[in-house]
Amino acid sequence: MYGIALLVVVCTMPTAYAQMAIGSWRDCLDNSIVYRLQTVDDYIFAAARGDVFRFNTDTREVDIYSKSWGLSDVGVKDIGFDSDTRSLLIAYNNSNIDILRDSTVYNLPDIKLSSIADDRSINGICFKDARAYLSTAFGVVVVDLLRHEIIETYYIGSGGTSIDVYDLAFTSDSIYAATAEGLKRVSVTERHLAISDRWQTDARLDGVTVTRLAVLDDRLWLSGYTDNSDSNTLYVLADTGFAAIDKGTIEALHEGGGMMNVSYLDRVTRHRADFSAVDTFYYYDGWADMAAFDAVTDSKGTLWAAHTWIGLICVNSTAPYFLTFNSPRSVDNVFRLVAGPNSVLLCPGGHKPTYENAYIQPGFFVAEGLHWRQLDNSNGAFDNKYDVVDAVVNPKDTAETLVVFWGYNGGVASVRGNKVVEFYDQNTTGGAMQQYVTGDYRTLLTGAATFDRDGNLWVLNSHSPYALVRRSTNGSWSHRSTEALSSQLQVDKLIYDSINNFFWFSGRENMIYVHDGNSRMARVNPNNGSKLFTEVVNCLVQDYDGNIWIGTNKGIKVIYDASRAFAGGSTGQMSPVSCSNITITNGDFYEYLMAYEDVMCIAVDGANRKWVGTSSGGLYLLSPNGMEQLQHFTAANSPLFSDKIISVAVQPRTGEVYIGTDCGVQVYRSTATYAEATPDEHIYAFPNPVRPGYEGNVAIKGFTRNALVHVTDAAGHVVFTTQAFGGQAIWNTRTSDGDLVASGVYYVFASDAEGSNRSVAKILIMR
Repeated sequence: MYGIALLVVVCTMPTAYAQMAIGSWRDCLDNSIVYRLQTVDDYIFAAARGDVFRFNTDTREVDIYSKSWGLSDVGVKDIGFDSDTRSLLIAYNNSNIDILRDSTVYNLPDIKLSSIADDRSINGICFKDARAYLSTAFGVVVVDLLRHEIIETYYIGSGGTSIDVYDLAFTSDSIYAATAEGLKRVSVTERHLAISDRWQTDARLDGVTVTRLAVLDDRLWLSGYTDNSDSNTLYVLADTGFAAIDKGTIEALHEGGGMMNVSYLDRVTRHRADFSAVDTFYYYDGWADMAAFDAVTDSKGTLWAAHTWIGLICVNSTAPYFLTFNSPRSVDNVFRLVAGPNSVLLCPGGHKPTYENAYIQPGFFVAEGLHWRQLDNSNGAFDNKYDVVDAVVNPKDTAETLVVFWGYNGGVASVRGNKVVEFYDQNTTGGAMQQYVTGDYRTLLTGAATFDRDGNLWVLNSHSPYALVRRSTNGSWSHRSTEALSSQLQVDKLIYDSINNFFWFSGRENMIYVHDGNSRMARVNPNNGSKLFTEVVNCLVQDYDGNIWIGTNKGIKVIYDASRAFAGGSTGQMSPVSCSNITITNGDFYEYLMAYEDVMCIAVDGANRKWVGTSSGGLYLLSPNGMEQLQHFTAANSPLFSDKIISVAVQPRTGEVYIGTDCGVQVYRSTATYAEATPDEHIYAFPNPVRPGYEGNVAIKGFTRNALVHVTDAAGHVVFTTQAFGGQAIWNTRTSDGDLVASGVYYVFASDAEGSNRSVAKILIMR
């Protein structure tokens, strides 16, 4: 077996920085599954699960093209390259189209936005005379690649009806279409391709459903199956008719390197023009099954495969290697993002609205800067477990992370060194955790976890009369009765109130609960003190002022009097605290904050601003009191993948905002970072030095909260003054009058409101 050369790619855009620039975006998508390949000179373009990337086969450099880079959409389905116009056509799952040429993107959303058919899927791409011919679920769409527009649509079903076209191919004398009505053919000289009667069904393949077409040396190759067959047959149009060459589950046919590359589910075979096999590969380097979606041979004779789980692989080299990306792998769902002291935790589990298991595989991922790591399950700790719904880093021992599982074989895993070292459930906590039991059915529904100020771990145990479970700092377990609230609380959201030392939690019912960790507990009606009636509590978060922010199906409410939670006096009572609407002005009218939005998640950044994710309205940034909308990101006005935001978390040290959408995870570099009571020992700025041509902002980090910041020149003259957002200040390298500063060394001074905690840094400007 050859040694494996592993190339790991950390960047997610053609240019990567150790620090993201203020206002920039980074995509965290899974490129471990590759669907389609195209060879172009010394490059291979690949359509992966997350993005499109370009790989230089000589230098092994990688450029990644994503929505953050400038593409129009996310969820790539297919790609094709036209050598005449040097255009890469990108087809998306939602039928959107991009044409990429010379680093310029031309978007064609016509099919995506049209109402011509219920199913507008793009099944295949081929090219002829500077035109792209798209096989779609309703017919053939012709795109002029130079004018960047759709010019014709052919409905080639019987009687001119819509028909599913699976693939299209050109020979010197014919155009072939693989359709739901069989293989169809028309002469290339036919001037009226939109007339369906001109497309004749090839009776020689009666009873065969043709799905893939390709051409080698002007000879048609195709794959098809019959109703009673569990595999495809590879055919070639020979002089005497269609000849069957091979059988198997065929994923793709791809001409390249003077050969026909046939990708099967279990192998890749390359054929010469005379139909004979050149070689067959069943394994990659002897250790991985050759499960390829596509395969191409480049001009040097090297075979590249689009593997179903490894990524892009080089197959027939003397030193095989595969290209893998540093990203959260195989994430189909983002249920919850949680900020740790120096990381962000991604929980890709979930449950049904009825609180039954979703049975999502138990992945768990940690982002530390640009690096993602996945939990090591080599010891089998996650076997037969599903649905990771929460995680939290132990603040007193940051080497420990607690990962929470919902339902089937649920419980809490203690993770150290990237491996599970202990698992806590009803058997290992002395009965502190309790299963939900109905008849013969038993399940442990642990829904969330948090730590208190003393380092005790608290776990939410849903469907139990003991909904709060505690692991003390000495490792002992106990539970707290919540029977005064309900004998079967159905809850899965938990926050710790660090100001009052309370625990606030909610779940399926339109109710909030508060507990002091001992014996006091109360209900909170989310409509008490509110003039806007809401039916669902989606999230809870506490800001730096101690206020509890509530995301509901009709906007945001805030508890300003959390300290009065138990002022009612009796155990299990309805608390008198108010869940107040925020009233904002809109011209001459007053309305409630985000009253028309379904608020799914809220995160607080270092400047006490609120990042608000909605179910269909995108992502908002609000001022600390919520009265001012500072930013609003949507899929239409920004690189945001989708307007459906599921979870959001702000990494406190960097100010990076992690955004979980229904299409994956993105990161936005914001202006605010967490600030300590005293400044960092070393205030630092980036980029530093500022090199010629740089026109962005300089971020200066490490201040006390909301410090007053002055930038001076070498002579001590103040050229710029601002206030930090949390612990970070932003300087656009201009004077307060808006003029660019000259080359030189500039000094940064800062102080808090009392004039103390002065700090200093130096920034070199080179024009």
